[in-house]
Amino acid sequence: MDKLRITGGYLKGRNIALLKNGTARYTSSKVREAIFNLTGDIKGCKILDLFAGSGSFTVEAVSRGAVSATSVEKDGDMAAVLQKNLSNLSIDKDCLVLNMDVIYAIPFLCKKGYSYDIVFMDPPYIKGLITETMMLLKNNILYDNDTIFILEYSKKEKIDLTFWSVLEEITTRGYGDTNISIFRTDDKCG
Repeated sequence: MDKLRITGGYLKGRNIALLKNGTARYTSSKVREAIFNLTGDIKGCKILDLFAGSGSFTVEAVSRGAVSATSVEKDGDMAAVLQKNLSNLSIDKDCLVLNMDVIYAIPFLCKKGYSYDIVFMDPPYIKGLITETMMLLKNNILYDNDTIFILEYSKKEKIDLTFWSVLEEITTRGYGDTNISIFRTDDKCG
């Protein structure tokens, strides 16, 4: 198993295990660092990590002061690695891992009354999952006014979020083949 180094917060320099299954793609340290530079202080935030993989975003967020995180990963082996990473770093008490598909997890979390300050998603590239997932989030309110949505996707993908009129684009930046777009809600009723 390969490892990935945490880039910031009180766990900076610690490693998490990565599952090498040939299909997984991991967010580079450079891109993770850029994301947290763009979002600023996240102390006290509640995080939703969709398509969580081995949990690098979840771990980084908790390390940098997030009070809790919900990580959604449908691959059972990957979810087990994620849970083990959280346990090894003693942050599992602050995190919920859902081993289920995002299309079921979002309505499930909505029915349970969860709400998040930051929603991060890094789905498999070039499958149209960003738009589909954002549509699901619009219809299952897991956000408040000022919730930040961080979308990681291939530069080859075009995303269309015009159906969600209350999203304000903060920035889009490119890093190699990866784009990071950050949006913020400005009206919960949108």
